[in-house]
Amino acid sequence: MNKTHKAKAIDLYSGIGGWTLGMKMSSVENVESFEWWSEANLTHNLNFGTDHEEVDIRKLSLESLPEPGTINFVLGSPPCTQFSYANRGGNGDIADGLKDIHKFLEVVNYLKPKYWAMENVPRVSNILKRELGIGGQLYKFRQLFTVNTIVNSADYGVPQSRKRMIAGNFPFELFNAYKVAIPTRTLQEVLDALTKDIIIDPIFGIELSAGEVTDNYHEDSLSPEEERINREAKTYHPVYNKMSFPDQVTRPSRTVTATCTRVSRESIIVKDERNPKKYRRLNIRERALVQSFPITYQLHGKSFSSRFKMIGNAIPPLLAYYVLQSMLETPVKELKAPSEVAYKHKPASVADPVKMDTAGSKYPAKRNFKFAVPHLRFGSGVRFDLSNSFQEGKVEWRIAFYYGNSKKIKSLSLNEEVLSATLEYLDFSTREAIQKELQQLDWLFDDFDSAILQKVWCKKEKGLHPFEIIDQLGKVAKKLVDRFFPEPSVELSELAHVILHEEINQKLARYSNLIIVGFIVGSWGNLLIAKKQPVNELTI
Repeated sequence: MNKTHKAKAIDLYSGIGGWTLGMKMSSVENVESFEWWSEANLTHNLNFGTDHEEVDIRKLSLESLPEPGTINFVLGSPPCTQFSYANRGGNGDIADGLKDIHKFLEVVNYLKPKYWAMENVPRVSNILKRELGIGGQLYKFRQLFTVNTIVNSADYGVPQSRKRMIAGNFPFELFNAYKVAIPTRTLQEVLDALTKDIIIDPIFGIELSAGEVTDNYHEDSLSPEEERINREAKTYHPVYNKMSFPDQVTRPSRTVTATCTRVSRESIIVKDERNPKKYRRLNIRERALVQSFPITYQLHGKSFSSRFKMIGNAIPPLLAYYVLQSMLETPVKELKAPSEVAYKHKPASVADPVKMDTAGSKYPAKRNFKFAVPHLRFGSGVRFDLSNSFQEGKVEWRIAFYYGNSKKIKSLSLNEEVLSATLEYLDFSTREAIQKELQQLDWLFDDFDSAILQKVWCKKEKGLHPFEIIDQLGKVAKKLVDRFFPEPSVELSELAHVILHEEINQKLARYSNLIIVGFIVGSWGNLLIAKKQPVNELTI
């Protein structure tokens, strides 16, 4: 591209300004930005000194845009809410989300820029392939595309493993070649940088005193209950892959998401330097820096959660910068690191602090509980759970066995019939010894009351916690495994087959010893919950 004339660009669905910052770093003129969310638009304006009004882009008149041929680049990130797997398990309204993509392509088709790029969640790549095909809703725009791929932001210097779909028409081979010249950055670099008295931005090299860096304050450490729930969700999720707890800091961070509560599988959890035995979430500034926003960038969300949301929704400015460099056709050998570019971000206004989130003190009366018993959880949906349910205003607690696979989960109610059927296969002395071990659980349920347990779970009363119940069940289960069922066997697989009334797959066979123990412990626990003291005849 002829660099004697400054390239011009517009930004559709501009958010808080990730694309705009990439333009500034690349000396590209941002002619106009369009955004509908007021807090994101305010953040954009107060960082760059602009006065853009909120716009419903779906209703944007093409005639209100610059003259076709006067804009070199069209950039943007249409809303990903309807496409993200994090939204209702991937069941968003795709037809509605396509309206924004259709409008984006309508603008590109009208302005006829030299290059253009659209960023979104990876799932959109396949949606585009389908809808650009014959009979698809975007078929008439098929000639606009030369690129439809998925990239990892970590390959472009962002201290975060964030896979994104990039589609459009730009020199992708050049963009891809930049990776060899860009260093990998880790979460540890972010954490370390923000603890100093003089903070040096690890990406942009900007220096500020600690007191000048906004949003760099930590909320309370996770409570023991919050820590437990986060750990369970990450390391023992019944369906999804296991994650580290706490997060590994010697590599790029996991993906920063828009919705991130104190109790969430998606939350990035690190050790709390104020107390090495406790844990905390990343704070606002850490999340922004993980997204590659400079330490000077100001976030004008009205609440803690809205600032999290605007960061999680943004395109990493560093990724935007390298896309723009490829559009400018900058050779790899002439590529400048972010700390070497002339532009140093200075906001037009500094953001006020917002109230931090705190550990929950009260919860709804029908707060759900569903957690696996330790030592009796096997992944891919196979586990023994303690859970609550509500019928006619009353709460019931039950232990159940779940099996099958992630696409079809089956369940088995554990009761006296299951217990008897299991123990029948054992000799008298073994049954008697097992019952003595099980009687260690009796004290746990001496004063059991389903309603009171629910109130404890909702933090309305103090007393026996449901986590204490599953932990004790798990301890007894481990004793039974170690003493009586140390290995799976054909006989135990056949016993599981009889009780489940169906063929046993490889996974159930592999864990047959643990599953038989789960039948015993879970059934015994359910009898105690129902105040049906297991009778001695079970051992006769």
